[in-house]
Amino acid sequence: MLIEEYFNLKKHPFLNTVDLEFLFWSEKFREGYARLLYSILESRTGLSLILGEIGCGKTMLCHALKKDMENKGKKTSLIENPFLTPYQLLFEITKTFFGEKKRRRSKVRLYQEIEEELLKNPDEAKHVILIDEAQLLPQRTMQELRLLLNMETSEGKLLQIVLFGQTDLKKKLEKQKALKQRIGIAYNLSPLKESETDEYIKHRLKVAGADKNLFTSNAIKKLYKFTKGIPRLINIICANSLFAAFSMNKKKIDEKIVDIVVKDYKENLGEW
Repeated sequence: MLIEEYFNLKKHPFLNTVDLEFLFWSEKFREGYARLLYSILESRTGLSLILGEIGCGKTMLCHALKKDMENKGKKTSLIENPFLTPYQLLFEITKTFFGEKKRRRSKVRLYQEIEEELLKNPDEAKHVILIDEAQLLPQRTMQELRLLLNMETSEGKLLQIVLFGQTDLKKKLEKQKALKQRIGIAYNLSPLKESETDEYIKHRLKVAGADKNLFTSNAIKKLYKFTKGIPRLINIICANSLFAAFSMNKKKIDEKIVDIVVKDYKENLGEW
């Protein structure tokens, strides 16, 4: 609370949490989101893929899509810990779509329950599965996704699946040719541009209640040079810069403060 009070903010602007109030629509974020909506709601291709470096905003995109799908009346299963067996995957899906049942069922029965539910409204794409950190999916579980995507009608796939993963997910998909061939769209969520980094910082400060920009233009340039536009790292450097300014009794973050924070980061953790 010290930082918020010192800078007269209603909340901390640079916490690395999934808070959709801070959602920033960069050019790449907006494009990726639009492609997902088209794939899920219009073409109903079944499988979509969002790739990106660590900290580029894949999880934020995932949660924004979940909220939007639910607002549109879709049943949405968000799987944040994908290190699941095929059975555990099917169980998580049925629990979200149909509610938890006490009796234990076989994998075959779980699969049947999913298909029966989907066929109740075959003309509507009502069920969406979002899998974050998809690069952690075991190979056997990825094969289960392929079987789920076999559920379809002449209008399209009955189940829409979106994989959000780091770039090494591509290597895993090379071993799953049958699944890879089912990908309707694949999009890479790249870091922010320098101008977007400036806008991103101002946006988060405004949402947090700031009535003015707390970072000088030179501080932004220095910050971008180190973070290369990666949102998670921007948040880390900005949060520590606010604390450094507070400890130095300053109300404005200049490049000298950012230099101190970056130097400390490098000494303790090395290069990003």
